[in-house]
Amino acid sequence: MRGRAGVVPIAVVFVANGFGAGPSFLARLPERQRQLDLSEGQLGLVVAGMGLGALLASMIAGRLVERTGSRTVVAGSAVALGLCQWTVGAAPSAPSLFAALMVVGAADATMDISMNANGALYERRSGRSVMHRLHAAWSLGALGAAGVASVAAGFEVPLTLHLAVIGAAMVPVGLVARRTLEPGALAAVEVAVAVAPQGERRRWSERWIHGVGLLAALSIGGALLEGPPADWGAVRIEQFGVASWVPALGFAAFMAGMLAGRAVGDHLTDRYGDAAMLRFGTAVAAVGFVFGAVVAHPVTFMLGLALAGFGASALFPLAFSAASRTPGVAPGVGAAVVSLTGRIGFLVEPVLVGALAELIDLRWSFLSVAGVAIVLSVAAPRIVPPGDYSQPMPSPSLSRP
Repeated sequence: MRGRAGVVPIAVVFVANGFGAGPSFLARLPERQRQLDLSEGQLGLVVAGMGLGALLASMIAGRLVERTGSRTVVAGSAVALGLCQWTVGAAPSAPSLFAALMVVGAADATMDISMNANGALYERRSGRSVMHRLHAAWSLGALGAAGVASVAAGFEVPLTLHLAVIGAAMVPVGLVARRTLEPGALAAVEVAVAVAPQGERRRWSERWIHGVGLLAALSIGGALLEGPPADWGAVRIEQFGVASWVPALGFAAFMAGMLAGRAVGDHLTDRYGDAAMLRFGTAVAAVGFVFGAVVAHPVTFMLGLALAGFGASALFPLAFSAASRTPGVAPGVGAAVVSLTGRIGFLVEPVLVGALAELIDLRWSFLSVAGVAIVLSVAAPRIVPPGDYSQPMPSPSLSRP
């Protein structure tokens, strides 16, 4: 069993991804909307470029992790993400911004899949739940990104320069990750299926389809809860007529809530179980979204986002952790399923919310998000598998370096 310090390099990568991916840009999204003179519906279509790029990358990233090892993919995607950041601020038109976001989304999704697969690998090898804390590290990075974005907007730092500096900081993280993360990739489950008798293979296949379906439902639901505060929180706060540095605080409030929830998530999951965590968390998220929509004030909206962030904090940690325990699904493939279907949710969400904003107003669009949270709360016991982090590791001969 590995020492506790082994999780620190993985946590650093999660912090870097939270700081250097979407949060740095999305916290200043209203600026790009004004510069390009976009309506809410048009903005939703442009932001969907990030989801589309991520969706396309997710189709191959899981297999890449299984073939080369997760830490190699983490390193390469972190460097790529750092190098393309600045293009989001420099794009001179809506189509070019869409294209820039596709590239950023592809690099982000590849890093997301590989770092979560590496975290799942650590869970399996150490026998302890750490996924909530790793995602808390991501939330810490995203919270820092929102804070930096607020300060940069207040001092009128050009977005291109802001993102170029953030990107430059990500490159060394990727280079260091190549030497410090968990080596290998779990493939024992796939090998077991390949050598099983035909009848047993059929049972494995049925369990695989069932497991993948549940992972997909959980990750799409997570995207539909996390997406609106990230994509539209700053836009909604700007509608209150606040100072230029205030809108970024909406995203910061949501991330602060997520950070608090993920800081205690592993302890609560170990004590009460995955289903109870999902049921309670999504119920709390629904209350937060309703409160933020009904009470029309920037402070109460931010409080609602913080509460929603606390409640939604467990969804993706539970999904990625479940991916490592789903029968018949290797961790790299399971992480890819979570990311791929989650990215479908992130692709659909900005278009859907943007359309609703033009039909019924952005304020009331958040009530539809509360409805998704309620559905997940009711369905929680059927969505997540039992938590078991003590499964034996596969033989070393079945792991790829």
